[in-house]
Amino acid sequence: MSSRTRLLTLIAAGVAVVVAAAVALTVALGRPKEAPRPDPVAATVPVALTAEGLPKDFSIGVVLTLGQNGEPGSEYNRAAQGTVVAAQRFAQGGAAVALRVQNDRGTEDGARAAVRALSGQGVSGVVVVGTGPQAQAAAKTAEELGLPAILPYAEPSEPARATWTTAPSGASTEAALRIALGGKSRVLLVNDGGQVPTSIKIPQALNLGDFEDALGLAQEAAIRTGDQLRPPAEDAAEGTEPTRVTDPADAVVVSAVTPQRLARLVQALQSRDVSVPLVLPNGATAPAFASALSKLDGTASGQLVSVAASGGDPTALQQDAQGRGMSAFLSAVRLAAGDAEVKNLTGDAPFSADAWAADAPSHDAVVALVRAAALAGSNDPSKVGAALRTMSFGPGEGLAGPTLDFSRPAALTAEAVPIFASAQDLGLRPADENAPRLVWVPAPASS
Repeated sequence: MSSRTRLLTLIAAGVAVVVAAAVALTVALGRPKEAPRPDPVAATVPVALTAEGLPKDFSIGVVLTLGQNGEPGSEYNRAAQGTVVAAQRFAQGGAAVALRVQNDRGTEDGARAAVRALSGQGVSGVVVVGTGPQAQAAAKTAEELGLPAILPYAEPSEPARATWTTAPSGASTEAALRIALGGKSRVLLVNDGGQVPTSIKIPQALNLGDFEDALGLAQEAAIRTGDQLRPPAEDAAEGTEPTRVTDPADAVVVSAVTPQRLARLVQALQSRDVSVPLVLPNGATAPAFASALSKLDGTASGQLVSVAASGGDPTALQQDAQGRGMSAFLSAVRLAAGDAEVKNLTGDAPFSADAWAADAPSHDAVVALVRAAALAGSNDPSKVGAALRTMSFGPGEGLAGPTLDFSRPAALTAEAVPIFASAQDLGLRPADENAPRLVWVPAPASS
């Protein structure tokens, strides 16, 4: 190579270095001062879950209220099929998790007997999937027997050392309800024996017991919201025109003692063309509500508002750790539904029949107990409970829902938020023409 050629080569190389430096500087200057930190959770969350150190013959008890006809406490039975999904995921990873099921028969005495029976079967902990007094009785009995207990859908009657709830707190739920009703000053309560929110100012109320039926109540509610005219009184002069109320209600809070009765009220209000938001503070997220509303030909629309912890199927669409955790859970749901050998909790039907309802809270309760037993390296309930008190979990440990911190009795770290009903099929669960079309999303469903 001649001296001239060598010189030209060096000049070209120098120019290339300068250009590269300029590009790098431009990129650096254009970068935000605080670049997003990488997500510490792996890019994918595996469907199969491993549990190194889990003892052999490990089992978890599940206490539920059997029934499909609106029995109090049975509203989350189908949601609790998430426990089956968790057991299947650990089985795929080589860890055998047996689920022992007992029916509390819908009574406090039945709940106590169910927990005692499970303790006699050698379970290392229990998941109480019921609600109401029987769920609290089950939790208290588990505490007395030294069994760690997790309540995904209820709060215990009092804090206990080895009892946890993963449901949103009452204070969090009421705060979310206030957000859902933000800007509404003329709220109407429509009630069928349900709980009445204590922190919400409700100037007017209609109780089902004061009407012949739900349609009669709904007609009066529609008049109060200005969606129907009030007919003239029977003794009004001939030719008197119907009137519209002044200052009509701008939102309706709907409450009922069971999700099935809540669905009946909602469908009746919809049949009378009530157009204001229908805010459902309790029971609406239970599968029993979706089933009942579908059977009554009610409509799942953004008009229906409830409150729940952040999570649910739409979370799987997020590009973050929780989204990947939920996506892995839903993949496991599809796998379990596609296997005819996988049965539901009670073993009397294929899991696929309930795949549409299996949820994250029941799944995550099983994951937590398995992780605690693996850390303890023991089936001893007292050691499992002691280990669980030191632990917190997120998507990296296999959770599908929000992070749980078991160093405190209320383990859920996420706050409740307003959620809106939608009939949109997200395509994340197995196709099932018999499943109700209702999904809850954390923002109003677009039309």
